Amino acid sequence: MSEITGLEVQAKDKTRANLYLDGEFFAGVSVELCMKHQLKKGMEVDEKFLSDIVFEDDKGRAVSKAVNYIGSAIKSSRQVSEYLKKKGYSREIIDYAIGKLQEYKYLDDKSYASAYVSAYSSKYGKLKLVSMLKSKGISDEIIDDVLASGDKVQDSIERVAEKYLKNKEWSQETKIKLSRFLYSRGYEFDRINSYIDSLRK
Repeated sequence: MSEITGLEVQAKDKTRANLYLDGEFFAGVSVELCMKHQLKKGMEVDEKFLSDIVFEDDKGRAVSKAVNYIGSAIKSSRQVSEYLKKKGYSREIIDYAIGKLQEYKYLDDKSYASAYVSAYSSKYGKLKLVSMLKSKGISDEIIDDVLASGDKVQDSIERVAEKYLKNKEWSQETKIKLSRFLYSRGYEFDRINSYIDSLRK
């Protein structure tokens, strides 16, 4: 057993307190948790009991930080996970925070993928969109589901190509360069060839 020798509200954050055990700093915890567990100076406690309180505190802080991070723009689960990892949280706490955010509908990878496709399908083809979504940690199942109706993605090839061809003279070299450009934008070969054939006609 150890004794709580100090419990002081932090100067820069009145919602948190510094906890001292046997004369040494132990951890910072929320004032709310201190009240919930009735912590006070002179109290004899088991360190495991205090460690559990600190763990509970870390879970709450991780969720709070994640919510603030999401507040600036919609994020995928992997992005939030990587953000919390950089903040020094353990895998267990990160998994807890991700689960809570999904439960509260703050995180929804399918909604994220749909919004992403809506935002970028006017500039990129299906291959590029798939690659970009995978880099954000979106599962193959969700990607396939969101891209199942590919009309929106395919229709953008005309706008992208017309913008590229503006003020360019049509030639074999231009056709080759256009094909390479469209491929770099993530359009599939069949779609590119079909579009270029339509230009020739």
